Amino acid sequence: MTDHQPQVLLFGSFSEDEVKSWLNKPSENTKKPAKSKPLDLNSLKIASDISFGSFNGESHKNINASKGSSNLNPTGICKNGKVSPNDPVNNLMPEAIIHPKQNGGPYHNGNMGLKPVVDNINSAVHAKVEALSSVKEEKLNNLINGNHEMDVETCLLPRGLINSGNMCFLNATLQALLSCSPVVQLMQRIRTRIAHETGYPTLAAFGEFVSEFKMPASASSKDTMQTGRPFSPAMFEVVLKNFTPDVPNSISGRPRQEDAQEFLSFIMHQMHDELLKLEGQASNANGNGSSLVSSVQDDDWETVGPKNKSAVTRTQNFAPSEVRAIFGGQLRSVVKARGNKDSATVQPFFLLHLDISHDGVANIEDALRLYSMPETLDEYRTTSGKVGVVSARKSVNLQALPKIMILHLKRFGYGTNGSTKLHKPVRFPLELLLSRDLLVSAATKDRKYTLIASVTHHGREASKGHYTADACYPNQQWFRFDDASVTAISTNKVLHDQAYILFYKRL
Repeated sequence: MTDHQPQVLLFGSFSEDEVKSWLNKPSENTKKPAKSKPLDLNSLKIASDISFGSFNGESHKNINASKGSSNLNPTGICKNGKVSPNDPVNNLMPEAIIHPKQNGGPYHNGNMGLKPVVDNINSAVHAKVEALSSVKEEKLNNLINGNHEMDVETCLLPRGLINSGNMCFLNATLQALLSCSPVVQLMQRIRTRIAHETGYPTLAAFGEFVSEFKMPASASSKDTMQTGRPFSPAMFEVVLKNFTPDVPNSISGRPRQEDAQEFLSFIMHQMHDELLKLEGQASNANGNGSSLVSSVQDDDWETVGPKNKSAVTRTQNFAPSEVRAIFGGQLRSVVKARGNKDSATVQPFFLLHLDISHDGVANIEDALRLYSMPETLDEYRTTSGKVGVVSARKSVNLQALPKIMILHLKRFGYGTNGSTKLHKPVRFPLELLLSRDLLVSAATKDRKYTLIASVTHHGREASKGHYTADACYPNQQWFRFDDASVTAISTNKVLHDQAYILFYKRL
């Protein structure tokens, strides 16, 4: 550490050996936790001088945004992780199909006259065409709806990532994203499309990164313990420069550590915006960096919600992309004030940021319950009905569930005493069933999720530390990725109580 660098800005100011020496010591948090207190609505106020969240308090960096509607290209259908150019469904060209004239006269294809075909052959041909067309339509719907996996399983060879200096935040985040098979298949599908184009640095880097984990042809699919040699993720150098333009060093070593959650948010928004650009969608005119589009521009829209109660609703969402189809969900917040029509706001999310500082939060279910618990607004200014400042109640529920839900546990705090870290144990399950109370509609199906990855921050202080990732590979084999080290672990080690980011996949 140099004298002119304040300690609070340094995050990885000790060696890997020092980190691992205390990582092997018994944790202070392994003691049996005290019996948790039930959530109390009257005790939810948290001191105003401290706020728990991500490392430097930003949800993500400013990003160049795009907006518009999705225009997916259906020609890149993924089979076994590869594009199949010889697929008869993909090569089917409806405009080349020969159709009869209505009067039963000769068939025409361009200027060529063809003789009629016997009815039974004609019926067979059209039946085949309709069958192929329905298959292609189903595949296109799968792409649009984010069902990228179809009936294949993505097989990757686990490999460690070399840390050249304060790079564990990047390594752990990338290893966790590799457990998201729809993302892997998306990158495999579009990699050749952007290989020789510029303007897509994040997609290009991730596509090249995924190709490094290809399972060797000689490897047995049953050998779940096989791992490859570690390598350096140098393809992300440009991405890192965009993430922290103020940091001179990049993949060869950095003077400070970064927040894994902020990097994850950044890379997801970058991939989202680059996919919009790849599909030819226009840039966001307001330049807010969020690629947000509104269902009703600058107007309020009255909708009927649960129990037939109406509310003045404002709706925003990310412009359609395949990243949004995988990670995108929607939150509906409703504010109720006496003498006023309920006001509802529907907003998109890629991550849910969960407060775990309350005494009643002992597990993820508690944190989610607290997230949706009604909150009192003491000075709510109304604009309709009885105009003025009144007391109101605000509640937040999940309106649309993502295919992969990312939960960020807010362990870093910032107050009058500087940055701090919350070491509180918070348990989480392998299978998560969302309570109906969390949802806008109690009839919502597919509420069950399974854990596929987690990112953990190790360290006693917010200004120092180390990141690792646990990720689930095929055949339910879990691996712990500690930079270049890859270790097969049991689910007992996966279910620790100090996780920072959790990845759950909907079943």
